[in-house]
Amino acid sequence: MAVGVIQKSDRHMKISVGDVLTYGRPPELLYRTYFSHTMNNYIGERLHSTFNRATVYALIFENVTLSIAHELHEGLTNDEAYIGYTEVDYSYGPHLALFRNSMILRYRVQGKTCRIFYTMGEEDEKDRFELQSLQNLGFSDVDWEDKGAHKTIFDDYDTIEHFTQVESFKRMFSPYLEGGADGSSELAMILEDLNPKLFNVLGAAVAALERARHEEDVAQVAISGRRYLEKLADVLFPPSDISYKGKKVGSGQYKNRIWAYVDSNVEDADNLKVIGLQVDRLVEEFNAGLHSDRDRNQMLSTLVQLASLTAILLSLNPSEARKPYYAFEERILEFMKDDFDLDVNKDLQ
Repeated sequence: MAVGVIQKSDRHMKISVGDVLTYGRPPELLYRTYFSHTMNNYIGERLHSTFNRATVYALIFENVTLSIAHELHEGLTNDEAYIGYTEVDYSYGPHLALFRNSMILRYRVQGKTCRIFYTMGEEDEKDRFELQSLQNLGFSDVDWEDKGAHKTIFDDYDTIEHFTQVESFKRMFSPYLEGGADGSSELAMILEDLNPKLFNVLGAAVAALERARHEEDVAQVAISGRRYLEKLADVLFPPSDISYKGKKVGSGQYKNRIWAYVDSNVEDADNLKVIGLQVDRLVEEFNAGLHSDRDRNQMLSTLVQLASLTAILLSLNPSEARKPYYAFEERILEFMKDDFDLDVNKDLQ
């Protein structure tokens, strides 16, 4: 980061840090980790000199582009501690275990904005000197961000199955989104950021469309699309018995709730109307897909529009849209209930 590449890129990224736990492991694991099916660009003699001699410390940049990776590589090559980079694929077992599940999620960056992740209960461990260190690296807006239950014992979205679905999503949408593979990568990160459970609903629709062979299969995709809109509304504007500007916003009025979220975050009337009409059109399209013929290409186009709309909605108020505990509420409540029951049983003994 000292070379300034990340700051000037203005790319939205999350950064994890930690040791690659391959020291003392069999050579086969070393080669599977560093020389897998993904692209890499190493300084060969430096990498090989670490094998069973030194522990490698890594920074994982989620949502980095290839051009940024190349620029970082050029800027760091003269540093003797730098050994190169590899593309990380979390749907690949060694990468999932060693680069995702064993690393510490540490920063969110975008241009000269940097947020340092912490988890509730760790407030006393915040280090004000780290803020100053990051400012010295060129980040002018530095603060803390609660990462919620991501990468904790409550996070069940750490499996090969989940990330295989993520890769399927990126592969299918990249030809149709602005920015191609880079655009689909950012959208996947944002959706997982918002709510991995929500991402799974859209991911399931994409996977179902890939398998679709008949009209009935496409109708099932339409059901998944509508369900996704309902879940998206739950996250952005939770159901309420109190109406919003005269409109009901209960659990069944998911379209009204998305409209309410847009209305509360958009001041320009014309922009509000444009986004709102997109919401209306997609609701109508998915409902029509349940009761009339829609071919695979039509439904794919609708899913792409849904993905693009999601990106627009989340960009209206990113900090408000993030719900770092939402996807993990059930697991947290189960844990608290089990802990409470255990304490009660001890008291009764």
